[in-house]
Amino acid sequence: MIKNFKLKIMSFFTELPQNPNFPQLEKEIMDWWAQNDILNKYLHRNDKSTKTFSFIDGPITANNPMGVHHALGRTLKDVFQRFKNLQGYAQRFQNGFDCQGLWVEVEVEKDAGFNSKKDILDFGLDKFTTACIDRVNKFSLIQTEQSKRLGMFMDWENSYYTNSQNNNLYIWHFLKIVHQKGWLELRKSATTWCPRCETGLSQHEQADGYKDITDTSVYVYFKLKDKTNEYVLAWTTTPWTLTANVLLAINTDYPYVKTKIDDKIVYLAKEAATRLGLTDYQTIDVTTLLNLKYESLFDLPNQKNIKHFITDWKEVTPQEGTGVVHIAPGCGQEDYELGKKLGVPMPSPLNEQGHFIDNYGEFTGKYAHGVKELVFEKLKQAGAFFKTEDIIHRYPHCWRCKTKCLFRLENSWYIKTDEIRPLMKAATAKIEWHPKFVSSRMQNWLDSMDDWMISRSRYYGLALPFYKCECGELTVIGSLEELKEKSINPKQVERLTSLHRPWIDTIKIKCPKCGQIISRIPEVGDCWLDAGVVPFSTLKYLTDKSYWKKWFPADLVLENTEQVRLWFYSMLFFGVTLKNTIPYKAVVTHGEVRDQKGERISKTKKNGIPYNEAVETMSADAMRWLYCLQKPSSNVDFGYEITNGVNREYILLLWNTYRFFTQHANLENWNGPENTSLPGGSATKQSRSGSIMDSWILSRLNSTIEIVTKDLNHFGTSNATKAIQNFVTDLSTWYIRRNRDRTDNFELLYKIFTKLSVIISPFTPFLGEILHKNLTTNTETVNLENWPKVNKSQIDKGLESQMINVRKICQDIHAARQLANLKIRQPLSSATITQKLNHELLEVIKDETNIKNISIGNNFSLETKLNPELIAEGEYRDFIRNIQVLRKNQGFQIKDKINIVAPNWPVTFKSEILSRTLAISIKKGDILTITKA
Repeated sequence: MIKNFKLKIMSFFTELPQNPNFPQLEKEIMDWWAQNDILNKYLHRNDKSTKTFSFIDGPITANNPMGVHHALGRTLKDVFQRFKNLQGYAQRFQNGFDCQGLWVEVEVEKDAGFNSKKDILDFGLDKFTTACIDRVNKFSLIQTEQSKRLGMFMDWENSYYTNSQNNNLYIWHFLKIVHQKGWLELRKSATTWCPRCETGLSQHEQADGYKDITDTSVYVYFKLKDKTNEYVLAWTTTPWTLTANVLLAINTDYPYVKTKIDDKIVYLAKEAATRLGLTDYQTIDVTTLLNLKYESLFDLPNQKNIKHFITDWKEVTPQEGTGVVHIAPGCGQEDYELGKKLGVPMPSPLNEQGHFIDNYGEFTGKYAHGVKELVFEKLKQAGAFFKTEDIIHRYPHCWRCKTKCLFRLENSWYIKTDEIRPLMKAATAKIEWHPKFVSSRMQNWLDSMDDWMISRSRYYGLALPFYKCECGELTVIGSLEELKEKSINPKQVERLTSLHRPWIDTIKIKCPKCGQIISRIPEVGDCWLDAGVVPFSTLKYLTDKSYWKKWFPADLVLENTEQVRLWFYSMLFFGVTLKNTIPYKAVVTHGEVRDQKGERISKTKKNGIPYNEAVETMSADAMRWLYCLQKPSSNVDFGYEITNGVNREYILLLWNTYRFFTQHANLENWNGPENTSLPGGSATKQSRSGSIMDSWILSRLNSTIEIVTKDLNHFGTSNATKAIQNFVTDLSTWYIRRNRDRTDNFELLYKIFTKLSVIISPFTPFLGEILHKNLTTNTETVNLENWPKVNKSQIDKGLESQMINVRKICQDIHAARQLANLKIRQPLSSATITQKLNHELLEVIKDETNIKNISIGNNFSLETKLNPELIAEGEYRDFIRNIQVLRKNQGFQIKDKINIVAPNWPVTFKSEILSRTLAISIKKGDILTITKA
């Protein structure tokens, strides 16, 4: 493998392996980078530049090793930072780790075998928090090494951690401002609740947790009071909530009917009756159903004093169910809002673990999702059961532990959003979104967003700095200094080693209104507060305003599209709240990583490839190139078959093209770009079409640099990588193939590969470094080069277009040869083409198609008749090919001289045979053989 890139023995270029082990080569490059302090030189190369590029890294969650899906975003981030560095922009290169919240807590609980919050408290909150921090520290180191293996360059020693005191204090400052604006509110609501994690979930988290599942719905008869044998037929997908029923809702905008089922008189929506196969019905005046009272379904203590009645609600539709909705205000947010509006009781039947509380009869103590059969049994006993029906519907699950959620009436802390919403919408319009449709997603999210529920009934997270007194006074602490000032024991604040629970819980303050000693509320904050503050906490907003102004707002942020409603939203919320401005100028989003069949990767399907395995099998460069080829709006299909294609179509093609150049330059003893003549002043070989081919390849090179530069400047990679791949294909399969015997174009190829090594380095940094090192330029590493400028004077779009036509003509001639059963090595006398081309392009066609003369005419034709001279030349070309096959099969090196033994050969071409095959002699023998001379 390539150990010493500067080593020169008899050749200018180090010999490259024919069958490279790219993962091993990448490790050698990493070792060389480390030994020569390349990362540090890269990070600080533009420190004195007046140009800045501010990038804020979306923090990767430090709770598990990286997956291949993480590598997608990290590749794109590295590409744009490398590009801007080569362009001379000063940057910060700060990596981030997300360190708090359920994602860490749940993993620690799994490791410890915990199943409830009680297990955590029995274990000890101090030890649990310490275990969470230890896990973050462990996996942040693992992810750092994995990111380095990807070829990612960041200031790893200066990473930010969202569990740091600095980050948490910046959020305290934000919450103080929120309180001063009057946006902070403690209120009761029917919260989506995870019974395993025992906490409520915000709208952000719910959106990530909905799944299509099959549940058993039930149709229920509710008996009308003071009516003989009259019922309203309702429907629900959550049978457990029937225990907390308070109302029935209909929509008077639709027609309702009276019908008979068995011996019961039943009311329901007309559309529903038809769907259920009920045909014998009478349309009624729907308003006669309003305010009718009905009986409780179950004889439960909690139902004793509830006065049930039917109300009008415009959210009811007859398209599913019966057009009659059962309302349990303590078991769902929409139900809660309706119940709150009507001022009715709101029984909430479940505890934090999702089990029924006291006063629920046989249900007490049972898990809500496990009582449907008991509900059905009780309904049948009461004569209220009509039928069940399996349905597929979207239902919320915990975004972290995947548990099926429930609904509880709970006090939670919210940031009200009505006032900030229009400001955020206005700010969004100033941001550059890639792809553009993401802007609409953000606008739609802002239109539909609820108040931000920021409290969690958990342990390891931001300690909300709220001190709520029984007198009603709320004190929000905005800084450590304020906490010390208001604490009843300032020395205790000074001794704090962490602002996490349980240590922060020991700090008490005196209520400024009534003087009572009060404690901090027990809740912790939403983890999206942790990440949302980073445009302020990492840029020293409170401590160094000049530094903050230099780097704020960020020029770019980049994450998965789902971050529109998560990280991008939370940062925007902070930016508008604190400064009424955007925290970032441009957003790039990308799709998901799928398996090679395009299916979602999941642990149950076992269709994913672990990151470490993938990078050591396919190479980091292949992984990066695959990611960069994809348009950001699309998902990436990922697998070994796909990356094998990447290797064939780009990496190996470029490798073999470059290797061909270095081998032939070494063979001709070419000593570098300053010495372009051969030893002894001998004339160089140039093909008859060389000049125009040189012009064409230089045009293609500069056109490619132009496309790549433009795409990267607009935060794209797909057009850039495809342009590079197309150029490599043109260079290999057209330019070099048409100039294999030339020795006068080494300097041109040298310059091409030098520039190519730079423009590929943001995408495939290892391959770029290997090429660059072997070119032995004056710059130590490709990472310290300057981005190549486009030489517009060398771009000839007309020539590029003409060359496309030339290649099409050559394909037509090859096809005609194939029909005539004439291989390409057999020279032909003439062909007629229909397009007018200059002399040099005609020479290109003649060289490519092995035709002596090309003429222009009205119709295409190929002369297939052979004369003895043509046959002899064809035999000569076949003989040369047979010798080259033998050289390859016997493992000869390109410089090896040989002796040939053959039964016969075209004697008129003997000198050409000796020259082309590096043969010393050719002798008569029974069979064709070669030996090393």
